[in-house]
Amino acid sequence: MENQSESTPSSSLIALKWGLIGGTLSFLFTLLTKYTGLEDQFSESLGWITFLATLVIDTSILFLTLKEFREQNGGFLGYSQGLGVSSLLGAIWGLVSGAYNYIYLNFIDPTVLQKQLDIAREKMEEQGLSESQISEAMKVSSMMMGPGVQFVLIVLMSTLFLFLLGLIVSAILKKEKPFFE
Repeated sequence: MENQSESTPSSSLIALKWGLIGGTLSFLFTLLTKYTGLEDQFSESLGWITFLATLVIDTSILFLTLKEFREQNGGFLGYSQGLGVSSLLGAIWGLVSGAYNYIYLNFIDPTVLQKQLDIAREKMEEQGLSESQISEAMKVSSMMMGPGVQFVLIVLMSTLFLFLLGLIVSAILKKEKPFFE
């Protein structure tokens, strides 16, 4: 009798491999947009290019992940398997990207958060908010922009986003195993 573990692909190893790749690419792309100025232009006309590039990267990596899983699973991929692998990929991706972000904000360029807070303060002053309103908003903003909170948000958002994207990609790639096989 064939050993079950030898015939079933490891979704965790596949998700780990592609999660490391995706998290690294995601962080590098974030740095690229930051240092080329595209991040500042998000609300302007070039912002949609950044969004589309991110969507293409995410979709491509998810597609390659599910395709590899299907190939190692005898050519079959159930819809629920696709969603499970997508969620696992998102969690690993978020952990990797969040860890890079945490290290970057704490050890490489800790001034980034203060620059973002200064920009937020300027925008609130332009809107005519009182000093007490700005002070309260800055307290909340500084708490929400901390590296630890950002880490948690990156993990949660990556997992949710790749699960939602997995709803579509899993439907495209699914090939159910015949019931009587």
